Amino acid sequence: MRIGKKHIGISIILFIEAIIFCFTVSWQFRGNVLNNVSVNKSRTATVFIPGFAGNAVSTDDFIQQYSEHNIASRTLKINISKNGVVSTAEQYKKVESDNPLVQLVFKDNTHPYKESNQMVNVMKYLKQKYNITHVNLIGHSSGGSIAYYYMVNHPHLKDVPKVSKFVSIANDYPTNDPYAKGGPQNLPKDLEVLNIAGEIWNLKSDAEEAVDIVKPMGELVKPHVKSYQFWLYRSSPLSAEHSMLHENPVIDKHIAGFLFGFKK
Repeated sequence: MRIGKKHIGISIILFIEAIIFCFTVSWQFRGNVLNNVSVNKSRTATVFIPGFAGNAVSTDDFIQQYSEHNIASRTLKINISKNGVVSTAEQYKKVESDNPLVQLVFKDNTHPYKESNQMVNVMKYLKQKYNITHVNLIGHSSGGSIAYYYMVNHPHLKDVPKVSKFVSIANDYPTNDPYAKGGPQNLPKDLEVLNIAGEIWNLKSDAEEAVDIVKPMGELVKPHVKSYQFWLYRSSPLSAEHSMLHENPVIDKHIAGFLFGFKK
């Protein structure tokens, strides 16, 4: 039986439409995994740091999911200019004991080491303007490097919030990184760390970062912090691909348990 080009074209279109439909349905119900999630609340602010060339869109879904499910509260969006001047782009509500969320947007967003130094101004701003005394840091991809460089290179700052917990999503930390001049020994001694890697099916990678280069973070930081956990998320490209890891409610839930603790 000979199949005409027209039929092949129609079949391809139907196949693509089926994929789009499945993706749309999955996307619409993706937040259901966070239904009925109940966590402890405090005034500790969780600061979201986007990766290379990231912006507000990079962390919007993460923050929106937490806010809609009453896990935490969208509170501040902070702008950092190219010269490191910090300003409030949006204050959605007062900083309260409801797990406030702080979203960072760097104007110069392709130089992680520079951004890590600008974090000094960010932290002082949060302490002085909003009296935030404790923070958790979440970094996706090179956003993790920004947080890490900040901690190891500026260990004795005054008038800044104390970093309680650090979540690194799909990033690597070379042992001899020239930008981590202070070394892991400068990490806060009571810091709790969660390191997350994504893996598409069994391909050993999230299509950008190999699991084998994300996982060794533990060897670097474990001797210097209170606790360290590694978690591998394995799934399809729709949820385990590098850029989808911060759009994934299953990961959101795991992080919520680590940061805030589930209520029993």
